Amino acid sequence: MSSDFSGDSLHDCVANVPFWWHSIDLGEGVVTPGWKSADLLARELEQLRLPDLTGRSVLDIGAWDGWFSFQAERLGAARVVSLDHYVWSRDWGTKKAPATPKPGSSLLADHDPDGSQLTELPGKRGFDLAHSALKSKVETVVADFMQADIKALGQFDIVLYLGVLYHIKHPLLALERLVQVTRDFAMIETEAIFVPGFEEQALCEFFEANELNNDPSNWWAPNAKALVGMCRAAGFRTVDLLVERQSPQRRNLRQLVARKPMQRIRMVVRARK
Repeated sequence: MSSDFSGDSLHDCVANVPFWWHSIDLGEGVVTPGWKSADLLARELEQLRLPDLTGRSVLDIGAWDGWFSFQAERLGAARVVSLDHYVWSRDWGTKKAPATPKPGSSLLADHDPDGSQLTELPGKRGFDLAHSALKSKVETVVADFMQADIKALGQFDIVLYLGVLYHIKHPLLALERLVQVTRDFAMIETEAIFVPGFEEQALCEFFEANELNNDPSNWWAPNAKALVGMCRAAGFRTVDLLVERQSPQRRNLRQLVARKPMQRIRMVVRARK
């Protein structure tokens, strides 16, 4: 894949997007100024331990700027679908958080949960620019996964559910829906908690308002026992815990644990049908 943009025009187009979540190499020496750095994204991809994607289908739920979708395409996936609604429907140049205390029953925009009435997608400008610059064939679906027609969406060999679960009011229901669109396995990455001495207890932290990162769209953070258990209860046959790591903002986990009995971390599991 290569770009038809010149370096200068591509720089200008990137600068006109008010907020980038992903740092995407668009060619011509242009990398988008994502909140997530290129190095961080590379580490996160490595932690997924994906198999050979050649000839496989991939669904990326909560795609935002599409870095993981484009990477799946680059790695040989025969079909990649990017699904988003909440991020794509918002104008990130004017607001950074939902205007209401909690955004409805799931990760929703202000209205139109299935995306059928949306005429403008200001939050999709970054994705569209990257898609064009990379000459990508990634398909898009504008829909809230919790409201989408699962049968119409179909099944995919691999489903990426990265950074979404903790935004969902009903996480078990979300995982049950995830099972339905997964043919082989799903990669689930989420905010999580670690409570020393309670590793064998299934625990979840509940966020009534904006306790987590001052973001009222967050609802739950499970520990490893709870996340693995919920995945199995939802219908996944086997669940492997791949990563149980501190967030980028929490560098010295041991010192933090010494000061506070519960810590929030990031967790990645592979849930197989």
